[in-house]
Amino acid sequence: MKLFLPIIIAGLLGLLVFMGPMGIYLLCAIIVGVIFRSFVLLNDIHKQVVPVGSRDRVQEAYDNYVQEKEANGNPN
Repeated sequence: MKLFLPIIIAGLLGLLVFMGPMGIYLLCAIIVGVIFRSFVLLNDIHKQVVPVGSRDRVQEAYDNYVQEKEANGNPN
């Protein structure tokens, strides 16, 4: 039942394509709006999940690797 409403909405949006250039324009505007809104929401979720002052363990591991490599005298 949860899938029924998206199928109906997708079908109605698909009918916009048959309205000519104006329908295609409206469909593209809706798609771009949904993509933009989802990026905004994803950014908000990222801000809540990852604190501002958190340390980056991957960058720290890379820095340690480079320091150990330089300490061993291997320039490459």
